[in-house]
Amino acid sequence: MVTFRSLRIRLLAPLVLCSLLAAVAVAAVSYGLAQRWATRDLQARWVGIQRTLSESTFPLNLVVLRLLADLTQSELVTLDSSGAVLQRTVDAPVERIAEFAAELPISDRAGEAATVPTLKLSDSRYVAYRFPTRNPAQRSDRVESVLILFDEALLRDARRRAAILPLATGLSTIVALASITLIVTERMVRRITSLQGRVERVAAGDFESKVSDNVGDELGRLGAAVETMANQLKQLWATVHHQEGEKLLHQIAGGLAHQLRNSLTGARMAIELHANDCREDADEGLQVAIGQIEQAEDYVRRLLLVASGRQAEDRPLDALTCLCDVRDSLSPIARHLNVDLQWDLDAGIDGHRIKDGASLSSAISNLVLNAIQTGDSVRVEARIRNQQWVQVAVIDNGPGVAEALVDDLFKPFVTSRPEGLGLGLPVVARAAEHLDGHVVWLRRSQQTVFDFYARIVS
Repeated sequence: MVTFRSLRIRLLAPLVLCSLLAAVAVAAVSYGLAQRWATRDLQARWVGIQRTLSESTFPLNLVVLRLLADLTQSELVTLDSSGAVLQRTVDAPVERIAEFAAELPISDRAGEAATVPTLKLSDSRYVAYRFPTRNPAQRSDRVESVLILFDEALLRDARRRAAILPLATGLSTIVALASITLIVTERMVRRITSLQGRVERVAAGDFESKVSDNVGDELGRLGAAVETMANQLKQLWATVHHQEGEKLLHQIAGGLAHQLRNSLTGARMAIELHANDCREDADEGLQVAIGQIEQAEDYVRRLLLVASGRQAEDRPLDALTCLCDVRDSLSPIARHLNVDLQWDLDAGIDGHRIKDGASLSSAISNLVLNAIQTGDSVRVEARIRNQQWVQVAVIDNGPGVAEALVDDLFKPFVTSRPEGLGLGLPVVARAAEHLDGHVVWLRRSQQTVFDFYARIVS
């Protein structure tokens, strides 16, 4: 629906109005100029006729007058010295012509347009001039003066033609400009409407919506600017969600840590009492249990620090030592679950320290435990890359990551297991970030590979 507030009207109305006023102004000026030009032309014709007839010696009979009248587009009347009409080319009463001629002064010069008298005959009005002949007493036709009548209709037609041409040109220009402007504004309004719809989708949270129409004009640049804003809003929204997730993670971590701390303390006391009653080499499982409880206690300590918004003090350790500890603690669990767990630790890792040993141990433990719960064959490979990174690859033959979780795999509370909390991989990603590294995953040869990178500090 087109209203007076529409961009089409706001652009089109001033253009049409200005063009119309300009066309009317040009037509009025042309009309005035045409009137002046027609008057000058009339006076020039009068002078020409006057010079020709006043000096003529040939008789001015009706045939000659008609020829001259046709040539000059005028009407001619000859009068004698008493004012009586001798010959005329105009079809009008003789008495009316004689009466008018008697009141018209005889002059050898043309008057100004404002003072030229007019004669009304039948349905026509004429501009009249009267001039004398030379030596009328010696002329055989007894013509003492000649009355020239110019039809005012011809003058009006000349003025109208002069005004109509610019007016018609202006109106046609208005139609053309209005049509072009309407087409251009229609396209512009469609683009603006489309841009409005896309902006509304962005405002509703659809930050993936494409806004720009890839046109390099102002609207195109506006769409590109809105699209840039949408990308920034997307990043801001992701940051806010990440912060909210971390805040919730801190709260959950604090609650779990307080619940687990008391349980772990009691379990450790019970296992240590039982170990004191057994022979020193009686049960490898007791040592594994004590080691797992100690590791869990360290996790609980870190969870309490996370819940309070603090980070545990970094303890740089040899990367190989950390990986060997993880291997010793997880191998019995793999045997218990009948999982083939293989470790390939490059001896070149020995002597290379990382920023925090506990972060590396917790991250690799999480990755290996996930692999053990997913597949029945797990391999851990550790290498030095570019003398800058410790790369640990955890490879399993499980089904891999669900398609629905690919984009959000390392976000908190994202899991495919009904009993899972979705906190393992976020802890891995946080540890990689703390160790100035990163973690990536891929699917290769029907196997899932997680590559963990930690920067070497010495």
